[in-house]
Amino acid sequence: MSTRSPHAYAFGPFRLVPEERLLLRDSQGIHLTPKAFDTLVVLVQNSGRLLPKRELLELIWPDSVVEENNLTQAIAPSGNPWEGPATAPSTSKRCRSRGIASLLRSE
Repeated sequence: MSTRSPHAYAFGPFRLVPEERLLLRDSQGIHLTPKAFDTLVVLVQNSGRLLPKRELLELIWPDSVVEENNLTQAIAPSGNPWEGPATAPSTSKRCRSRGIASLLRSE
């Protein structure tokens, strides 16, 4: 993913700094795989918008041919940094056969 935003996004106890490839929860760093981080950035930058799967794939894997399975792995619950507390946000909603809508609202 080549597009970077020069600012940070805050949502709940989280702060996302795309330029530094940094995700914080209550000032503690959270490790994400590179593609999981790229996916989170795209979802936050497109909050409230339904992103067709094809568009998501093109944004996260430009100049690559990948399958939808790659997208599923990038947003799989096992890689979800907010598992645990009840304050954890729901990051996305899958709209069957259409795409994914980000539910993250930045402050």
